[in-house]
Amino acid sequence: MSALHLEQRLVHYEALGRGQPIIFLHSWLGSWRYWIPTMELAAERYRTYALDFWGFGESDRAANDGTISGYVRMLYAFMDAMGISTANLVGHGLGGAVAIQAAYGQPSRFLKVMTVATPLYGHVLTSHLQPSRFARLLGMRSPTNVWPRLIRTIPIANPDVQQELYANAATLSEQLLATLQTSLLATDLRPALLGLRLPLLAVYGSADRIVAARHATLLNQLQETPVQLLVLPKANHFPFLEQTNLFTRLLLDFLQAPGLPVTIKAEWRRRVSQAEYL
Repeated sequence: MSALHLEQRLVHYEALGRGQPIIFLHSWLGSWRYWIPTMELAAERYRTYALDFWGFGESDRAANDGTISGYVRMLYAFMDAMGISTANLVGHGLGGAVAIQAAYGQPSRFLKVMTVATPLYGHVLTSHLQPSRFARLLGMRSPTNVWPRLIRTIPIANPDVQQELYANAATLSEQLLATLQTSLLATDLRPALLGLRLPLLAVYGSADRIVAARHATLLNQLQETPVQLLVLPKANHFPFLEQTNLFTRLLLDFLQAPGLPVTIKAEWRRRVSQAEYL
């Protein structure tokens, strides 16, 4: 276990590999742990980091100020403490919102950004999930909440990761969840996207039951911005767990390509072993 103190609070993180840094940011449920399959594949060519936001995973669980702006500040402080001058960002859901705001706020610190199933404005969450249902989804405080039903419909091959999602959600602070919900529903990433000058690849699953891919089609309307929308066929809310090899190859191709767009190559669709991939 690796940890450091930022603002007098414990931050847990893990790191693999060597090379240009990639920082992985988790969503409103989960922790660093669900990035392991992607980190293991990418670590052959990159130095990969995954941290737990305050209030999640193995970081300080007493922290209750869960806001996107607060986690952006946390990311900057983490990079300062680790001596990371520039990095690529990969963010899922909440983590994607943090990545976009961080890259917009201090673009000189980042190279490329990849987001996964990230709501671009809070309205999408009220459109697809009523606020009260969304709160229950996050909190798992009621036996009738929607999250257990949703998670069982999403392919997660690793049972340990699935149990981690259950365990993490069951112990999240109600105050943290309330603050986080308010921050998410009030978020509008569109101004940051319009001002972003770094390459951004926004990935969504065509079968996502939480953040529908059609929500992100507005990205196609952005002019003169280095942004690409890519929808993965048959993928749900966790494409990096459902289609790990394809997702990682897409990530590496994006990082190594001189520019956008990037495409899913036909040969990526077949299943390959890690040894074959590397």
